[in-house]
Amino acid sequence: MFSNLINRSVLREVLLFAFIGLVVLTLIPFGSVTPFPFAFAAIGMFTLAVISALLFGEPGQSRWVFSIALLLLIVVTGWIYVQTIELPSNWLANPAWGAARDLAGVQYAAISVEPADTLASILWVALPFVTFLTGLLLCDTDQRARKVLTGLGLSAGTVAVFGLLQFSLFPSILVVVEKRAYLDSLTAVFVNRNTAATFLGLGTLLMLTLVRDIARSLSKYPSGEPGRNALLLRSWIYILLLCACFTALMLSRSRAGIFSTFVAALIYFPWLVLNWNGSGRKPQPAPKWRSLVKIVAAIGFVILLLAMFAGQAILRAQERHLEDDDRFCILPGIWRAISDHWLTGTGLGTFRTVFSAYRDPACGIFGIFDRAHNFYLEGFLGLGILFPIAAVLVFSVLAGVFRRGLAQRRRLRHYVLLGLAGTVLVALHAAVDFSLQIPGFAVFYSAFLSAVVAISLGRSNGEADRVYERSLTS
Repeated sequence: MFSNLINRSVLREVLLFAFIGLVVLTLIPFGSVTPFPFAFAAIGMFTLAVISALLFGEPGQSRWVFSIALLLLIVVTGWIYVQTIELPSNWLANPAWGAARDLAGVQYAAISVEPADTLASILWVALPFVTFLTGLLLCDTDQRARKVLTGLGLSAGTVAVFGLLQFSLFPSILVVVEKRAYLDSLTAVFVNRNTAATFLGLGTLLMLTLVRDIARSLSKYPSGEPGRNALLLRSWIYILLLCACFTALMLSRSRAGIFSTFVAALIYFPWLVLNWNGSGRKPQPAPKWRSLVKIVAAIGFVILLLAMFAGQAILRAQERHLEDDDRFCILPGIWRAISDHWLTGTGLGTFRTVFSAYRDPACGIFGIFDRAHNFYLEGFLGLGILFPIAAVLVFSVLAGVFRRGLAQRRRLRHYVLLGLAGTVLVALHAAVDFSLQIPGFAVFYSAFLSAVVAISLGRSNGEADRVYERSLTS
């Protein structure tokens, strides 16, 4: 029995490292936006999910979140499939099929105006969901969840270093191909600066957390003890990776990405400053004025960083006002399209085809909008009323998870705040860009979310925390 438990634990560790590695590999080839890397990521993650489910079954502490996510996956993918099937009557079919029948004699009729594209989008939706579910299956303890976050943070730091070197030495190269767009901005391994900014902003928060944890461990390590120098070296590496993420974020010149990151930092950084000791013990009463001074100082520091280092993004915002941004010019057209198809949607993945009929000529003739630059509006247009219902459910579940984590966790409460701040960052940026529609970033964020949810719903385990902290010094 004992040997069997050890073998299962070792197997879970192996699968956990495979999970982290697969998430990182999904990032590297331009966020897996091309068919071959995406197919590799999908096959790998689905295989890993099946193996984990068969070996370990449903997670314990996060079972209710796992069940809701699985149900949502089934409902959403099921509805996407329904949008593609031929309907026996035309009362739910898109009116475009009636016009096609009258003009060309087409007899097919469906909710989606492009059933093939809608059917293909099932995998694009399923991959982040499966990543999240797999993460919950593998992160059965705080220690394993923190390993996932550490792996994601270090990978983000490494990508940031690569992006800085490439942008400095070979600005016209993107990974291994010629860079055709955003030549004045750092995009790291992604095609556009906005996805890079969301990723680097999340990476900055992750590396800030890792620096906090290792600084706490270093402060408790006696001077002169063997291994202190190695721990000190690791702390400096973490600090350099944090600086790399922050610098790369600033060089992305993404206005919304940088702004969203600073909003998240205003949530996360003041709490870190106020609870920097992170001892997990009940803090000693302190004068309210001292806590208030710390909070104000932390907020001031974040604002100072924005003023000092976000100059290029601020300059872009001053030079190009909101009314001159094409993304905002097309919003009325998107709303008109939604109002015409709010119940059933036009089929996921059909935005480019549908929106062309609603585009305002005043927005100019340049540029083809194949995405709405708004995750929520494009989801609403594609899926219909199901999308806002699903979005409200997701945000409600996450709010409940983080509320419970803030109430019950002490030593690891900063990870709950990390999850909240990271979610605010991604949710804000999704309102003006399409980072969540890039498979590589969607998988990265799903893995991040699974780890912070597992910690938020976990029970305080002091021994496990002490084991993990000792591992930082080894």
